[in-house]
Amino acid sequence: MASLDQAILDYIAANPSTGRDDIRRNVAPETSPTTIWRALKRLVDDGQLEVAGQARATRYSLAGAAVVRDHLKTPYNQRRPVTYQRDFLDRYIPNKTFYIAEPDRTRLHEAGRPAPPPAPAGTYARRILEKLLIDLSWASSRMEGNTYDLLETEQLIRFGKEAAGKDRKEAIMIINHKEAIQYIVDHLDQITISRAALFDIHALLSDGLLADPANAGRLRLMPVGISYSNYSPLGDQFSIEEEFTILIEKAAAIADPFEQSFFLLVHIPYLQAFADINKRTSRIAANIHLLKADLAPMSFFTMNDRDYIDGLIGIYELNNVSLLRDAYIEAYMASAENYRVIRAEVETPEKAAVAYRDFVRTAVRRCVRDWRRFDAARVMDMAAEAGIPEEDRQDVVDYIGREITGLHEGNVIRYRLNPEDLADLARAEV
Repeated sequence: MASLDQAILDYIAANPSTGRDDIRRNVAPETSPTTIWRALKRLVDDGQLEVAGQARATRYSLAGAAVVRDHLKTPYNQRRPVTYQRDFLDRYIPNKTFYIAEPDRTRLHEAGRPAPPPAPAGTYARRILEKLLIDLSWASSRMEGNTYDLLETEQLIRFGKEAAGKDRKEAIMIINHKEAIQYIVDHLDQITISRAALFDIHALLSDGLLADPANAGRLRLMPVGISYSNYSPLGDQFSIEEEFTILIEKAAAIADPFEQSFFLLVHIPYLQAFADINKRTSRIAANIHLLKADLAPMSFFTMNDRDYIDGLIGIYELNNVSLLRDAYIEAYMASAENYRVIRAEVETPEKAAVAYRDFVRTAVRRCVRDWRRFDAARVMDMAAEAGIPEEDRQDVVDYIGREITGLHEGNVIRYRLNPEDLADLARAEV
């Protein structure tokens, strides 16, 4: 059956939108119509073929992802050169056009949504920050060829320890990811999909990595090429500016966080808005409204790198989002599962961790850096001065005491402290 299936796929690739009789006559004329029908049904059920029409008018074509894979069988230097197609962005109408179908969006929401959702918004993002910093920094850097493994990435992010024998640029790439992710979480209440936000993200990601530092956080002024693709992006800076403005306006108008996330993954790299670091910018920006909606992040931890690159080439050369969409959905479902335990822990966060987060952070830092111990009386005075209601003060002080008791070099990053800050800390009994 495998040889028959492949023969059918090869014929339909060369003759799209063809009928069953035509397929049988040209692929396997000695095979019974029932066998051909079963093979076609199997290929449709497997997602390799798309079907249109009914009865004798039924026509078969390769499914979207299969179209991309078939296109990529031809070496890139033998494929027809293509340029930026304005119509690809123009024909997308926010909340009417959907790259991700409704059933798939429903699945993504069910996988990513805390139950019940934590409140206020952003609680979940702050709770998962430590894991997200490591997972997303490592995965996104890996997708750019970075050779740090996960443990080396964790050591770098938590303790500033560079891996021996590695190019320093690899460490900078990872640290830049950390800074960009931290920026989003720290400003989650205010940040939106905007020109300023994307410029900020790009500037943080490109810090120390561009030959001309002036290119950080601004649209490119020169033509660029795409490795292993025959796609040529726009080269005119005024056209880039115009398309970027349209891109931002459409992305900001998309209501569904998954559709918006995927839209950014598609169109920022397609436009190549920046001189470099476009894909990284899109991957970080793709998480903004997932986190604002208290959904599990897209960590790219389990993303199939080959499918990701091939999916982007399908977008560059065919304006076909199918392969990248399939890779995105599969990777998000796995990514959400990785955050399931943390999601459950956030269902009933302590009030001190939510309502008085900034005060708790300040008090912990004072205890560690200034007083070198947990001083309940001083913390109580701080709470009064900060205007924390009297009925909440003791709970807040107790919470801070427990947090200080639990500090160690592996988690001090939560309070923007360093392991060295713990050296002289004498923890009081709580």
